Amino acid sequence: MYDDRKIFTVTLAEFDFGNNADETVNFRLPPGYQGKLIQIGVMVTETFACDSTVASVGLGTSSDADAYALLNIADGAADNDFYDQTDDTDAIISEDIAAGALLRATLTQSTDGSSDAGKGYPVFTFEIFK
Repeated sequence: MYDDRKIFTVTLAEFDFGNNADETVNFRLPPGYQGKLIQIGVMVTETFACDSTVASVGLGTSSDADAYALLNIADGAADNDFYDQTDDTDAIISEDIAAGALLRATLTQSTDGSSDAGKGYPVFTFEIFK
């Protein structure tokens, strides 16, 4: 059952967490594979300003936006950083993903007292197997 383990990464387009409405994107693991979420992160391209409401990246389903993970991105997360579950240590909620599951990434905008800011590429890394 676990002979064919591989790493599978999904990288989304750059998202402006400070200047966009919330966004959702759906995807699946490769056909026939189940998996474990081993990393959720953001390749930061603009420093985050979000002292009122932190920006976040969730991974879940259509009925539960953070069934698998919720990464809260801290105010001041710096440009050229990779902000991930090592920074938000309770980000991964449930790592096991069933084969064929429709996954939904939820990107949530930040709010800041003076000026909302923060851009980056959301990244999800899975260990997949049949």
